Formats: sequence, structure tokens, C-alpha cells
Amino acid sequence: MATVRRWYIFVTATIGLHGLAWALIALLRGVFGTDGQSPVATTAFQIALVLVALPLWLVHWLWAERLAQADADERASALRRLYLYGNLAGLLLPLSLNVRDMLLALLRLGLGLPQIGLDRTPGQALLRGLTALLVLGGLYAYHALVARDDVRAAPPVGAGALVRRIYLLGVAAVGVATLSIGATNLLRWLLFQIGGTGDRGGLAEPVAAVLIGLALWLGHWLRAERLFTGTDDDERASALRTFYLYALIVVGALSVVVDAAALLAGMLRVAFGLTPEGDIRDALPTILIGGVVWGFHANVLRTDVAAMGGAPRQASVRRLAWYLVAAIGLAASLIGLGGLLSVLIRALGGSAPLADLRDPLAWFIATLIAGLPPWLIFWRRAQVVATVDGPVGEAERTSLVRRIYLFFFVFVATLTVLGGLLYILYRLISIVLGERFVGDLVTDLAQAIAYSLIAVSVLLAHGSTLRRDGRARQAAGVARQAALRVVVLTDGETGAALLVGLRGALPGLGLIPLDRSADLAGQLAHADLVVGPWVPGVAGDPLAGALAASPARKLLLPLPGPGWDWAGIEPYGVTASVGQIVAAVRQALADEPIRPQRPPSAATIGGVVVGVIIVLLVLFGALQLALFAMGVAS
Repeated sequence: MATVRRWYIFVTATIGLHGLAWALIALLRGVFGTDGQSPVATTAFQIALVLVALPLWLVHWLWAERLAQADADERASALRRLYLYGNLAGLLLPLSLNVRDMLLALLRLGLGLPQIGLDRTPGQALLRGLTALLVLGGLYAYHALVARDDVRAAPPVGAGALVRRIYLLGVAAVGVATLSIGATNLLRWLLFQIGGTGDRGGLAEPVAAVLIGLALWLGHWLRAERLFTGTDDDERASALRTFYLYALIVVGALSVVVDAAALLAGMLRVAFGLTPEGDIRDALPTILIGGVVWGFHANVLRTDVAAMGGAPRQASVRRLAWYLVAAIGLAASLIGLGGLLSVLIRALGGSAPLADLRDPLAWFIATLIAGLPPWLIFWRRAQVVATVDGPVGEAERTSLVRRIYLFFFVFVATLTVLGGLLYILYRLISIVLGERFVGDLVTDLAQAIAYSLIAVSVLLAHGSTLRRDGRARQAAGVARQAALRVVVLTDGETGAALLVGLRGALPGLGLIPLDRSADLAGQLAHADLVVGPWVPGVAGDPLAGALAASPARKLLLPLPGPGWDWAGIEPYGVTASVGQIVAAVRQALADEPIRPQRPPSAATIGGVVVGVIIVLLVLFGALQLALFAMGVAS
């Protein structure tokens, strides 16, 4: 009931708030005549809108405030945080655009730039921005104060903290993007002044973007940093912050690789005696700013990792960054290498003289050179860690991120080989069947042959890495099993079957059948793991006391006994009981949570069938796309 009420209050208050804000802005602009519209018509409509929106917002907001004063849960509710931080963002972004327009007007005036082509004078632009600054800025300041007081009275946790995090990092991301674009354009303008005419016409826009972006980013990133370095462990454990850093690292790396390839291609064109295309001053600013974004956020990520504590968690964060950048570098390298090989095949086949292939040769060499360094650096780092003996190397080899990276390129390579082979066979078979081929066959097949050869190499290399990782995991598992002392409770038919089942499923495990006629406490004192079925015995059963005193981990499956039944536990037969215990032992060896093994339901089976169909459709679509790219699909 309270949730429905909150939704109603805050949604209605939001409608009233923004209706009031823009009605006031339009009213002031109409009075000052900044839009060139009839002041009477504008004023009448906007006054009416203010008279409707103001009570709508005030009534519902004051209602929310009374509830917050009376109930701490209301003040701490996630919906109230959503209203505050959502409206802070909704007010701040248009406010920033209006401040930008004011800055542009001031910069044009200060630089003495002509106002030709503008739809309003600098004075009108300043008045127009000032009205938005007064209204949106005032409402933003009020809601920011309310949000600050709420944080002091009820520090946000859970969903409320997530809402604040989304606001801070979301606006910071907008600030980074605005600042990066502005800085790139500003640096490009400065470079073009070298040997130029000193034209200042393109200076105002990038300067305004830099100032706005810097204010947005610093104002919110520094707050996020204070929260991260504070006393709240949830902030340091935030997955959203990590995602934010990863996203900017990837964007920065992509911009560096792509524009570095373009820059190198232009230089190679000149080296090959071709007409220069493009300008170094276009690509260089993007490379520099992208590198700064990449380097800054990578350094923040390293600092975060050091502050997180716990080697496994630090390794997982570091690992994802390495494999993301390595994947970007490898993808660029493969594109460049495949294209380079296709050019060489066409040249050696005589389908085109090498002089005519200089342009694609320059682009593919540049792409290869741009992609190789990030791949070699970060893949080598990951491989060095993966080859280390002990828990560190094993954690690297068994990591989900590494397996996704390897299997992704295996999957792409498999599709590429299939698509290339299908296209080559199609062409050859059609010629054998008598179809007249127009053009040069070597030129037509060069790209398919080149990328197929590269894909085979990728498939072999990554498949070999997966096999080595698998063998290392298996060897580590066998060693870990051999080091364990596992005592097996062999009571009854299930216990006897369990001993046989464990020996078959985990032959490296050191199994010790429990001898009830010997010293129970002595047998269990040095055990690492105790497994078996548990059937309640009579009062004073010595086994129960020995189990309680043993420091070993116990994996026991309760079974019904005379006068004993277990609520919430499915009845298992002998075979199913053995399977459950064996599965639990495997999970314990892998340090995984112990979960029962359940047969797939009808819904699960249906989902698997649907999933297989979808995968087949995706594979078919990918093959069709490959054929289309090679000029076959219609």
C-alpha cells in the first residue's frame, strides 16, 4: 500500500515540478521577448500553466515531506531517492545546455566573432539562458539540499544507494563525454592554427564544451570518490562503479586503436607514394584524449583494486580489464592480418598489380600495427599469471572471464571458417557445374581464403590454450583430491554403494571407510572431510558425538529411519542418494556452495529446446551474413 502511494505522490510531483519549471521559463522568456513570439499570448498560456502546475507540485511534495517527517522509512525509501536524484538529473542536464548557450554568447562577444547565422542576438541568448539558470538552478539547488538532508538523516542503503550511485556516475559519464569531445575539438583547433590564418571562428564551441564537461564531471566524480573512500563498504563493493570504469577504459582504448589505425594508414599511404588522405591533425587529438581517458580510468581502477582488499576480488577486477583490452587489440589485429593476407593473395595470384593494392595494404597494415600492442601486452600479462603454479594460476585458468574470452574467439573463428569454406565451395562447385564466372576468381576468393586461414590459426591457438587450461585444472584437481583425507560412512546399502560411487567418480580421492568397531574419535580426528548417509541412531550413539567433536567438514545426506522423517527433503533411493553426495563432494572440492542436484523440469527441457533452436537460427544468420559480405547472398 505504501509503495503504491509513493509512486502516485512522486510521479505526480515530478509532473507538476517540470510543468512549473518550464512554464516559468517560458513566461520569463515571453516577458523579455527572447523568443520573438507575441508576449500576450505567451504570457496568458504560461500563467495558466503555472497556476495549474504549482499547486500540483506543492500539494504532493508537501504531502511527501509530511510523511518523511513522521516516518523514517518514508525518508529512506528508494522511491523518494529516485524522485530526488532523478529530478536532479532532469534539471541539471537542460540547465547545462542553457549555461553552454550563455557561454557561447559571451565567448563570441569576447572574441569579437560575427553573429551571422545565429537566430538571436548575444543579448537575447544571455537573457534566455539566464531565465533557465534562475528557474532550473533554483529548483536544482532546493532538491540538492533536500537530498543532502535526507542523506544525513537516513544514509541510503540498498536500492536507495544504487539510485544515488546511478545519478553520480551517470552525470559524471555525461561530463566525461562532453569534456572529451570539447577537448578533442579544442586540441584539433589549436593544431590547425599551426601554419593557418589564426581564425578564431571555431574556438567558442569547444571551449564552452570543455568548461561545461569539466564542471559536470568534477562536481559528480569527486562526490563519488568521497563516497568510495569513506566508511561505507557497499560503495567500495559497487559493481556499478566498476562497470563505469570498465566502460570508459573500453571507449578510450577503442578510440586510440581506431584513430591510431587511421593515422598510420595515412602515413603508409604517403610512404607507398599515394595521394595523402586525411590530416594528422584530425586523428592525433582523438588518440591523445582517448589515451588520457583510458589511462586515467585504468589508474583509478588500479587504485580501487588496491583499496578493495582480498586477493580474489582484486584479481577478478584486474582480470576483466585485461581481457577487455586484449579482446579489442586481438580483433583489430585479426582484421588487419586477414586483410593483409587477402591483398598478398591477390597480388601473388596476378589478379591485380601490387601498385593498385597500395591503399588497402596501407589500411590493413595500419590496423594490424594499431591492434598488436594492446593485445600482446595484456594477453601476455594474463598468460604469465595463468602459468603460475598454485592457487593464483589456478584461479586465472578457471576464471569465467578468461573462458568467455577464449570461447568467444573460438566461436567467431569457427563461424568464419564455416562461412569462408562455404563460399569457396559454392564458387568452385558452381564453376564445375558450368556456371560462367565473370571477373577474376583469385580476387573473388582471396578474402575468403585469407580470413579462413587466419580463423583456423585462431581456432588452433585458442583451442590449444583451452586444452592446456583444462589439463592444468584436471591435474590440480587430482592433486587436491589426493591431499584430502575423506572418511566415508559406509552404514547400510547406501553407504556401501557410496564408497563404490566415489571411487569411480573421483579416483584420486583418498577414501577411508569408517570402521565402527575401532576408535571413532581417532578415525575422525585427522579427517578433512566426512561424507555419507546420515540415519539417526539411538540416544547416546557414539558416532554422533565423534562427528560433533571432529574438526572435519561434514557432507551428510539425511535419510529416514525408524520413527524419523525429514521435512523439506525429497526421499531418495540408493542410486539418487549416491549421486547427491558425489555431486556435493565435487562442489566442496571446487569451493562452490552445496546445492542439490535436481532433474530438469518440463519447463527447463522446453527452454533448452527453444534455446537450441535460437542458437541454430543465429548460426544460420551468421553464415548468411558472411555469404552476403562475400557477395553471394541475395
